[in-house]
Amino acid sequence: MERVLVSAPGKVILFGEHAVVHQKHAVAASLDLRTYLFLEKTSDTLCTLHLPDVDLEQRQWNLTDLPWSLASTTHGPGHPIQDMHPELEARLAAFLGEVPNWAQRQSLMAFFFLLLTLAPTSYHEKPTGFILAARSFLPVSAGLGSSASYSVALAAALLILFDYIPTDFLTSSDAAAHLEKINSYAYKAEQVIHGNPSGVDNAVAAYGGAKSFLKGQGFETLQGFQSLRLLLTNTKVPRSTNALVAGVGRRKEKYPQVINPIMDAIDAISLRCKEAFLAYHETRLDFDALLTELQELVDINHSLLYALGVSHPSLEKIRHISSNYKLNTKLTGAGGGGCAVTLIPNDADQLLIEAAVEALEKEGYDCYQTSVGGVGVAAVSLGETDSVEWMTKAAVSTLASKFSF
Repeated sequence: MERVLVSAPGKVILFGEHAVVHQKHAVAASLDLRTYLFLEKTSDTLCTLHLPDVDLEQRQWNLTDLPWSLASTTHGPGHPIQDMHPELEARLAAFLGEVPNWAQRQSLMAFFFLLLTLAPTSYHEKPTGFILAARSFLPVSAGLGSSASYSVALAAALLILFDYIPTDFLTSSDAAAHLEKINSYAYKAEQVIHGNPSGVDNAVAAYGGAKSFLKGQGFETLQGFQSLRLLLTNTKVPRSTNALVAGVGRRKEKYPQVINPIMDAIDAISLRCKEAFLAYHETRLDFDALLTELQELVDINHSLLYALGVSHPSLEKIRHISSNYKLNTKLTGAGGGGCAVTLIPNDADQLLIEAAVEALEKEGYDCYQTSVGGVGVAAVSLGETDSVEWMTKAAVSTLASKFSF
């Protein structure tokens, strides 16, 4: 491996927000909006990072200065993955130096933590440099799994760098095992970034498709899942996921007889979605009937989330505007702002969709026409003529179209 391009998708929660925190099912699917990561070996000992989405422009560190003495003593897949203990975190923070914002700090901490975790002992003694650049087409801090997409791409790239998995891991006979390795290391990176993630975001970014999730019991692929067209609308309203989750918890504690049935109803929606796709798979339901059922579930799920107190005037405005075009919309993620997701029927008039987008953008929202259910993490080797131009979005789009991811 000399030059490699890795890609991983974001995610959208279709059903089950907030209820999933309280031991209920959620359904999430991979987005056609992705993060791309370029990695190239160099002949020096410098690590050059370019992460424009968190305002980091071509910053360099000498790898010989890393706190290798605190690195894991067992390396690679098959060994326990070390945790970010306080001494390691402090030493890494000193190594990084001044970092202007939280997103940049956490992105760098996750990267160097995985590097220390995966690099073999021989590399500690004589590290060789590389250039790493990442670019995401996902809006940051919008509930669409941008950090998990980055973590999965990062884990895959470093596993390839140190020859734990091949670049063409998806087509190898051990593809399932390779994806499991990527997902396990990505989850550790997500822990560095977020503290206590559910694991659903990195699992969807790694495996793609659609998953149902129940805390403590893991993930299950939705049998018969069919790719869906979506309109994502970013309110650009900042919100605190922790505060919103805590607010629902307080409401549940105060009104358990009211809130618990709402949680049960949201759980039933996720299970009904799972059953609908199974019925479609078994030809007990045609696609039009499937989509009609999903549209109804979207409306019910949003109404229940509104009752939990996690909607926002901007989300209600998006719902009102989209309903004028006979489109069904719900909040996705934590709510309180963030993003709304709108189902687009396969036979929808594109002029109608464009009119809805125009009406939403007039209100100052950002809109993305996309789809869900595509491939998870993937990687390709690049030739010398494949230009990355420091990962400008134009360069990334050109490369992505060339390699069909």
